[in-house]
Amino acid sequence: MNFKDKKIIITGASKGLGKELAIEFEKLGAQLVLIARSKELLNKIASNFTLKLNHLILAEDLLNKENTKNILNKIEKEFNKIDIIIHCLGGSFGINDPMDSWENFEKSLRGNLGVAVDINNKFVPHMIKSGGGNIIHISSVVSQQSTASPFYCTAKAALSGYVRSIGNHLAQSNIFLSGVVPGAFIADDNAMARFKFYKPKEYKSFVSNLPQKEMPHAKEYVGLIKILASDNARIFAGSLINADSGQGISIL
Repeated sequence: MNFKDKKIIITGASKGLGKELAIEFEKLGAQLVLIARSKELLNKIASNFTLKLNHLILAEDLLNKENTKNILNKIEKEFNKIDIIIHCLGGSFGINDPMDSWENFEKSLRGNLGVAVDINNKFVPHMIKSGGGNIIHISSVVSQQSTASPFYCTAKAALSGYVRSIGNHLAQSNIFLSGVVPGAFIADDNAMARFKFYKPKEYKSFVSNLPQKEMPHAKEYVGLIKILASDNARIFAGSLINADSGQGISIL
């Protein structure tokens, strides 16, 4: 798997899985577009890069549609093509009330799916012209069961439907779009790290119910995503790859 000089967009790149992927692909010689809200965290990651001038660091809130439009135009201007897109942006966005407003439901849908659709729609035509590309969506095991807030579960279920349908459509253009369905995992300042910090007893109880009695780390997903981002991803086009360490059963 050769990623040297590959141009890769990573959303949600300032922490968690997005951060781990940014570090790994930079080591492999890729040219990165890193997008997240925190300029401080993005700059901290980029400060350890070997080839600092090769990358585009964008600190913006993609939930804002105008911000997204401006960012996509900037990326298009700076990079003549994009080879790989990895969508790590997502989460509950603090929306946990089952009877919350439709406005907040739209926020959840945009954060977990809508932003990715906007980015894909912008760069898929370029991928088609250049002969293909890879797109990876990070979903969640909650897309298959109601073990989180209703809005989050619904948004991730919608993402699964999108991956299946658009993945099949794009495969004929040599674009391999797939989704990873992880269970809970821990990483720097992600939801599980905060859960562990603020509610250590509940976190310990959660981990004790996992099949392996151990919380996976985001780094363990990097190898899988490298395969999905490579030329070997053809058989995964339109696929949702479950990688939940058996949590789909245990957390019920």
